[in-house]
Amino acid sequence: MKRIFNSALRTLGFLTILFAIAVTALTGYFVFVGLYVLGFGLLLFIIDFLVTRFIKDRKVFWWTQLVLTITYLLLCFWVYMKWQEHNAIVFPDNFKGQAGIIFGIEGYPPLPETKFWKKIIEFPDNGIIVTSTKQEEIPNTIRFYFKNGKGGDYNQIFWDANSEYYCFINNSVIKTWLFTFDKQPTLQVKKRINELINEINIGKAKSVYTTENRVLMEDNKGKYLWLQDQNLDFIPEAVSNLNIYKAILTSNNFTEIPKQILSINSLEDLLIGHNPIREISPELYKLKHLKSLTLNATNIKDIKTDLSKLDSLEEFDFSNNGTSLLPDQVKNIPNLTWLSLNDNKFQTISFIDKRLHKLKILYLYTNEIKQISAEISLLPNLKELLIFDNQIDSIPDCISALTNLEKFEIWDNPIKYISPEIKKLQKLKEMRIDDDFLTVQDKQNLKSWLPNCTIHFQTRKDK
Repeated sequence: MKRIFNSALRTLGFLTILFAIAVTALTGYFVFVGLYVLGFGLLLFIIDFLVTRFIKDRKVFWWTQLVLTITYLLLCFWVYMKWQEHNAIVFPDNFKGQAGIIFGIEGYPPLPETKFWKKIIEFPDNGIIVTSTKQEEIPNTIRFYFKNGKGGDYNQIFWDANSEYYCFINNSVIKTWLFTFDKQPTLQVKKRINELINEINIGKAKSVYTTENRVLMEDNKGKYLWLQDQNLDFIPEAVSNLNIYKAILTSNNFTEIPKQILSINSLEDLLIGHNPIREISPELYKLKHLKSLTLNATNIKDIKTDLSKLDSLEEFDFSNNGTSLLPDQVKNIPNLTWLSLNDNKFQTISFIDKRLHKLKILYLYTNEIKQISAEISLLPNLKELLIFDNQIDSIPDCISALTNLEKFEIWDNPIKYISPEIKKLQKLKEMRIDDDFLTVQDKQNLKSWLPNCTIHFQTRKDK
């Protein structure tokens, strides 16, 4: 034991190795840290061996031991303090909603300097800080405080350290830290971000950040805007001047169709589903070239906006809206040929009337429909009918009216009866149906009635 403690370096090496073993044994998930510290401990033994072997003068030996020991202790202290380096985020007392730090905007004040491994960042009452400091220039560890000196509750404050907002018409991007209290975000930070984006787009402000991930894409049809799942509440004014044929705004936080989108004269396809939109803007008629509109998974229950002026609109997706009634205005779209109403709560198809006679494709799957009623005969031009995953138990005589039908999917329905009138569907190319409740004779009859159709029988109990 004396040999272990007969020099300062050897003693530190031994203590370092003990510490490494304790860290690994007690924490488990700090194995790499333990191995790293263990390496330092072994290094101290190697240095002690070299000092003992090559320095024979005892005075010089002990001075060398002393200097190296102090150096090592100072290094340990520095590493520990560096590990403790953090941002002290100070919020106004009783702050609610959302606060944010907007980084890298040239001409704005820098954040305070870090002092003794602590950077104090104090929010003003509005909860918004715009700074020229880069995000990567400050510690990535935070601690929350309020002005009254009390610590913040980490369980009530959500920190989003990876928010980026594109400037759309150039490759500039804004990086932010967002802090949300009690899961109740407010819009003042995002409004300020949108203002800065507008300023950047007209040259009044500049961000130090750029990105290669452009939101303006291009395919063989032309340019389009891709903004899916970007956590957006607003879009900048510059979008109004874009010459694009499609806008993808799916899975954001829009409560209405942005007015900037309604100013894009060239727009043909608008996908804005999975947003908490409550109503359709009366200004939608301005989109004179709109061919396809997707409003799935929104908060729209009824449509009061006049859609009869949308002469170019051919495709309308109103799926997954939890509705059992088709808004009457949808039927007034003059040239509608494609309609998706799947994943709703329809129990009948009584909503069909003569105004929908131009329909070629109708999706009604995953509803609560119990029968195919006579209204289906009002769709003579229908080519594709997907009505699977409902509660339909028969295919009635009225199916014969769909003489142009080419694809018919009615699987995942307890079909027990098929009318012989189905043989009039001579253009039918593909059909998919469950055979759980069909006899062998039923299946043979269906094949004989539709000799030119590929029929896919499947057994639901095997799925």
